[in-house]
Amino acid sequence: MQDKNQILEQIKAINFDALNCRLWVIKRSSRIGNNSYRVLSTAISGLDADFKNTLKHFFCGADGVIEPIRQLAVYAPLTAEMDEDRALLHSLETTDFGQIIQKIRDGADNDAIQDIKQFNNAWALVIEFTEGANKFYAFSKIKGGWNLRRSNSARNWVFREGHFEKVEAEKIFSFRNAIDFVAYGDDVFIRDKANYELGLNIREGLIAKRDVLVDAFAENGIITSVDDLKVAIGTNKTLLRRLVSAEETRYFEDQQFIEDMKGIINEHGWELPSDDEGKFIIDENNIDLFLKLINDKRFISLIKRQMVDADAVEVVQ
Repeated sequence: MQDKNQILEQIKAINFDALNCRLWVIKRSSRIGNNSYRVLSTAISGLDADFKNTLKHFFCGADGVIEPIRQLAVYAPLTAEMDEDRALLHSLETTDFGQIIQKIRDGADNDAIQDIKQFNNAWALVIEFTEGANKFYAFSKIKGGWNLRRSNSARNWVFREGHFEKVEAEKIFSFRNAIDFVAYGDDVFIRDKANYELGLNIREGLIAKRDVLVDAFAENGIITSVDDLKVAIGTNKTLLRRLVSAEETRYFEDQQFIEDMKGIINEHGWELPSDDEGKFIIDENNIDLFLKLINDKRFISLIKRQMVDADAVEVVQ
């Protein structure tokens, strides 16, 4: 992580005012769980300074509004809640964002927006910043998807020189003054985890890993039935996340850990039965407990001496 922190400090030292920026409108379509993307370019006038400031604030903060990034942590499905001065790091090539950027790099081969109706059902905005070797791709999710028909039903007014004036709705397009995540080099810096995951095929990726990990559990003699475990997990995103986190710890490969886990289950009388060979019998009633224990996510608090579950933890140094 030290090299990433050095990159972060180099970014903060950039002259953001010297960046050139270009706005891209992203449309997404989904079919059978797979996403495809279309990018449209649009000319901007008078927005350059706002965009550059928003990018600067993303990394460097803004007094009383946004904390600068001071800490970096690796993105994981069960990452802890983010502190205001923390960003998550993920590899660009493991996400759909890489596909979007590749289309942006096609430049003039993409269509340009000529009519406001082309904004209909826009999914996100990506602002491309360039200057020499520095290239940033900043993502901002459009909440709910922008819709011209819905916008025309709005009534907008401004108060100017002592009286109200009506502003025609068709001339209004609301930009969120916020960036959710930024790609720079091979990395993605994330400050809004929820919107970041909307840019991934997150559920489909988790389901694919589910099948691999369940087979690994069977190969290590931990479970009685591969099919029963898959059915118990299904496509529940929370359970999928907990299962995938086992790929990082890989405690299921440690026979002593499994034996200790069985001892703790017996000691506390938890409903997690096993067969005559010591393999766990998993169903929809005990899958949540099994996944928490296989990841060692059940603790006794030091102060109140209560037993608690915690999906995301940090080791105290």
